Amino acid sequence: MKNSSIVYGIIGILLLMPSAHAKQVSTSGEADTVVVRHQWNSQAHVEAPGLHVVDEDWIENVRLGTLQLPQCTGALVSADGLAVTSAACMRSLETWIRPTDSAFVADELLQEHRLAGLVVEQLVEVRKLESPEVPPSDALPGTRAEIVAADDSSSFWEYIWHIYDDVRLVLIPPVEVANFGNEDGVYPRYALDFALFRVYDESGQPLDTESYFAWSDRPPDHREKLFATAVDENGPFTSVTLSDTFTYNGTVSPPYTTLYGMLDLHHSFGATGVWGLPAGWITGIKESDLSAALNFSVAGRCAQIGTGIVDVDMEILGIAFDHAYTGGRERCVAVSTSGILSLLRTVFKAENIVEELAEQALSVEENG
Repeated sequence: MKNSSIVYGIIGILLLMPSAHAKQVSTSGEADTVVVRHQWNSQAHVEAPGLHVVDEDWIENVRLGTLQLPQCTGALVSADGLAVTSAACMRSLETWIRPTDSAFVADELLQEHRLAGLVVEQLVEVRKLESPEVPPSDALPGTRAEIVAADDSSSFWEYIWHIYDDVRLVLIPPVEVANFGNEDGVYPRYALDFALFRVYDESGQPLDTESYFAWSDRPPDHREKLFATAVDENGPFTSVTLSDTFTYNGTVSPPYTTLYGMLDLHHSFGATGVWGLPAGWITGIKESDLSAALNFSVAGRCAQIGTGIVDVDMEILGIAFDHAYTGGRERCVAVSTSGILSLLRTVFKAENIVEELAEQALSVEENG
């Protein structure tokens, strides 16, 4: 354990009383960052007049659906171990990924590229301890145990992590698309910063899991209340909501950017430099739904890149890849699952992945 005072947790936003629909929208005038902290070891429900928070089953599923990578986060998106993070995260792992900046797409399981040396961890169990002096349990093969303390050191828990060392790359966009415009710390953005990988179990089979986030084909609603899921060793999580648009440079920001905007910038800058799309992408993008959301921002700070932006129904709507300091406040910038899905069909021709994501989303809807 790096630091015994570290508390791994999730911060969730207080939700309005639940309805039959997944979307939870705040009204004008509500605070953008009304939050309640949910640690993984939380046993208590938080109550407030007129407000509702998610329950313990939801928190457990989010915990199990969240993966820890070196210096970043991932999220499981299928029952067969498929997971998503940011392309910047994956390419930062120089020891494990090919040095090339080109795209990679696995058309079938046998083509998935094993990332030698890379491990991901899943927090599978939390045990309350009577004293910090209690030694960690003997770790079973493929696991590790650590003792963590609450912020005020009044309570202690043992965290059991399952370690997976068979991680395989499924898909990653070329770097000029993942970092389109080569911008940093700003919004609006037009970057396709995501990567898909798959976790395999000890027998060499795709991880069989019941806890994952269904892939959403819609952008967030304006002022929809969302959750950021991550494991951050540097401190507590920051909850986020999709806040009102903000003013900057004499104009107003869009709730989300679209593929129209990416294509416009490509042509406006003469199809060259950091705004130039790779050869072969133009036709595919034009075949896409150009109104599909590409990037969006939410109020507050996401714990790490690769953080999943999810709704109360365990649907993932975005993957965090940057922070922006604009409109007088800090914001988290994410790539939309809606735009990714459109480009998986038209540019990447990854029908196998599209079908897997659709099947998992349908399964969650039927079981929900």
